[in-house]
Amino acid sequence: MCQSARCPNIYDCFSKKKCTFLILGNYCTRSCGFCAIETKSELLLPDKKEPFNIKEAVERLGVRSIVITSVTRDDLDDGGAGHFADCIAILRDIREDLKIEVLVPDFLGKSDAVERVVRAGPDVFSHNIETVPRLYKRVRPEADYKRSLDVIRYAKELGGPDFITKSGLMAGLGEAQDEIYKTMQDLKGAGCDIVTIGQYLRPDSECLEVEEFLAPEKFIRFSKWAEDLGFKRFSCSPFTRSSYLE
Repeated sequence: MCQSARCPNIYDCFSKKKCTFLILGNYCTRSCGFCAIETKSELLLPDKKEPFNIKEAVERLGVRSIVITSVTRDDLDDGGAGHFADCIAILRDIREDLKIEVLVPDFLGKSDAVERVVRAGPDVFSHNIETVPRLYKRVRPEADYKRSLDVIRYAKELGGPDFITKSGLMAGLGEAQDEIYKTMQDLKGAGCDIVTIGQYLRPDSECLEVEEFLAPEKFIRFSKWAEDLGFKRFSCSPFTRSSYLE
C-alpha cells in the first residue's frame, strides 16, 4: 500500500520497519470523492490465503510495525471484519511484540463487526472521520459522520481505557478552521486517543479538486488544538497521512 499510494513518508516508515497492507481486494463498493480506487458493486469473496501472504511478507521483510487497511466492502455481511480478525490472529503468531494497527471502514455501523475486530486484539484501532460533517455529501456520499464517530466510540468502550483508538482528517477540501476544531472536539468526545491531520492531495483528475493548500502555520495551530484537547498523540502537517503515526 505504501508504494501504490505513493505516500510521502514511505522511506521514513520503511527505515523503521513499518509498512501498510491493503486487504479485501483492489475495488471498493463506495465512491468517495477523494479516493482513486475503482468502485464496483459485485466483488470476489475475501482471499483466505491473504492473511498468510501478509504473514510471509512481514517475516521476510522483518517488519516491526504493520498497518492493515482495506477497501470498503458493503457487499459482505460483516463488512470484512472477520478477515481483519483473521489477519490479526495470524500475525500474532509471528511474535508478540509486533505492533498491529488496523484502519477499518465503518462496517455500516454494525456493532458485532466492530466487536470482532476489537476482540482480535490490535494494538491500535483506527477509523478515519476524513472530513468535517458539512462536506460529507460531497466527500463521502455513502458514509455518515455520526456513524463514524459511533464506530470509534464503540471500539473504545469495548477495548477499555487503555485501548488505543485513532482517526484522521484531510485538510484543504473547503472546510473552515472552526469546523476542523469542532470535528476534533467530536473525536475526543467519542474516545479517540490519536488524531492525524494532513493536506489533501488530488490522486487523479476524477477526484475532488484541492480547494486550499494550507500554510504550515495552520498545521501548527491544529497541533496546539490537539494538545489542548488532550489527545494522547497527534501528527498535523502537510505530509501527514493517517497511517503515519502509531
